[in-house]
Amino acid sequence: MFYLLEHLAVVFGAATGALAARGKGIDWFGVIVLGLVTSVGGGTLRDVILDVPVFWVQDDSFLISGVVAAMLTIWAARFVDLSSMPFLITDAFFLAFVTMVGTYKTYGLHHASTVCALFGVVTGVAGGMIRDVLLGEIPLVFRPHINLYATAALIGSIAYLGAATLWPGQSTNLLIGAAVTLILRVAAIRWRLRLPVFTTPHDGVA
Repeated sequence: MFYLLEHLAVVFGAATGALAARGKGIDWFGVIVLGLVTSVGGGTLRDVILDVPVFWVQDDSFLISGVVAAMLTIWAARFVDLSSMPFLITDAFFLAFVTMVGTYKTYGLHHASTVCALFGVVTGVAGGMIRDVLLGEIPLVFRPHINLYATAALIGSIAYLGAATLWPGQSTNLLIGAAVTLILRVAAIRWRLRLPVFTTPHDGVA
């Protein structure tokens, strides 16, 4: 189950990277690079910090999955209107899958639950942040009016950790965490749910 989830995370991540390049005047090679950076960026950062072998260096099939997904996205864009909504939904699936990968892997290394939740979020958002920086844009997670992005990842990560405590070793725990993340993110997109904005009475005063 975990290995499949890793590949799904890479596939959806590469697709979001390719979709983000739409209309930016980037050639196919650049689109594939963006897809790979998005799909493996968060996991690479996680593995480097945790001082474990980087997952795609150990198994290059993840790179192959990323390249194929990016190329298929380029092909699909010729026939389907890939507007902002398909990008957001694809990114929601990516966020759900990659957050669970990060949480599960850190949990398997016997780190504290707080550390596992943190690395779940880092794995979930870092690849997209790198993608947006390369495109010269404000990272999605920091944009105004963002709808429960990192928050959805955090709650999904906590849901997985809770399920793993109640039902140790069950592969369905990953599905529970991913479902919570995905449902929260999609619901937030649909109904524009977001956390309160930090303001003070002095904001806007010269």
